[in-house]
Amino acid sequence: MKQQSKRRQANQGPTGASRREFMRIGLGGFSSLSLPGLYQLQAAAESQKKTPATPKKERTAVILVWCRGGVSHLDTYDPKPDAASDYRGPFSPIATNTEGLLISELLPRHAQISDKYTILRSITHTGGGHPAGSLQVLGGDPDRIDKRKPKLPDFMSVANFLRRDSNNALPNYVGINAITNYDSFQIAGPTYLGPGAGPFQISGDPSSPDFKVPNIGLTDAKQTARLAQRISLRQQFDQYRRDLDLDGSMEAMNQFEAQATNLLTSKQAADAFDLTREPQHIRERYGMHQWGQQCLMARRLVEAGVEIITTELSGKLCGR
Repeated sequence: MKQQSKRRQANQGPTGASRREFMRIGLGGFSSLSLPGLYQLQAAAESQKKTPATPKKERTAVILVWCRGGVSHLDTYDPKPDAASDYRGPFSPIATNTEGLLISELLPRHAQISDKYTILRSITHTGGGHPAGSLQVLGGDPDRIDKRKPKLPDFMSVANFLRRDSNNALPNYVGINAITNYDSFQIAGPTYLGPGAGPFQISGDPSSPDFKVPNIGLTDAKQTARLAQRISLRQQFDQYRRDLDLDGSMEAMNQFEAQATNLLTSKQAADAFDLTREPQHIRERYGMHQWGQQCLMARRLVEAGVEIITTELSGKLCGR
């Protein structure tokens, strides 16, 4: 009996909990919060452990609007006014405030600000189909054959891997209806960089009155207190693993858990995703439909400090 008692005491930690209870609570941890995107914490910590974040020297941001299946170049930025009628678009070209640059009559406001953007006419690919071409553009994969999934990480994941900062309340890479697939072919992803380099994903229609990003900015005092208790308990049980932490993985885990907690409790995060805080006339200028409100959310996220945003314009109108 004494021997069994000693064994039982040896299986208990500083809080008096058994290993069985530790496993039960420890495995629940943050995974029970169901916070989408950020939460392969172990994989993220592994990536963070291998490559520390690069210090940010200047404020930059990229919004990639992925127009799957459209829009026609002839109807937008390349009307080809000197081409034969079989090759020209049906709309007339108009002058812009950039000498020599003509664009479609459908874009009069773009014509007024043409000195603010650059049109790249040299982008091409050698892929045999849309999936292979997408992999070349997004990840630099030179293969011409369509593949079911990428073997190289897309450039957004690479940038996030190098520049992410776990001290920010918002994730550095957000996908608003993110770029993922072309039909049954996966065309984007972090691949060997691990899921921690991928985007925080938002799905749904931001123009819908009941649209809401889940688990962002807890406002209920009881929920916030319960979260604080859970974090405190988790930290106590993590002491078991910290004693054996020889490679710094626990420290990296702590950083990513801090980011997840910030996202859950930050008013800044809640405000950035809340389109109702935008003046109605601004929302209407973007268009009160899914595509317009996705782009509006992307702009708001950049203003809140997010550096990498992707949004896909897909649906029944694509290619028409």
